[in-house]
Amino acid sequence: MPRGFVYCGYTCDNGDVFQTLVDADEALIADRGWAAVTVGADLLPQQFRPRRIYGLSPSTGRRARIRVGTTTCDLWTGVANTFTVELDTGTPDTMNVVGRTQERRRLAH
Repeated sequence: MPRGFVYCGYTCDNGDVFQTLVDADEALIADRGWAAVTVGADLLPQQFRPRRIYGLSPSTGRRARIRVGTTTCDLWTGVANTFTVELDTGTPDTMNVVGRTQERRRLAH
């Protein structure tokens, strides 16, 4: 698997597309909805909170959260109910989805 970070496209709820850094391993997982970077897309604004999926491991009891790139990906729509994360030891751990958080934008005053 590739290491490091790559720029991927994040599609907002209103259709705007931004680019953001994503772990290269995660960018290849289709369930997470990351798209190829759109040429000329702006970086994700600093005060923007992307949508997140929360998980709990039934085997280790660990908690995890991940970002997803679109509202149409399998993890966001509920088609997929598990996701895998890599532990500090390098071994994979499967998480059951226990929650989702919608994106938040902070508006300028």
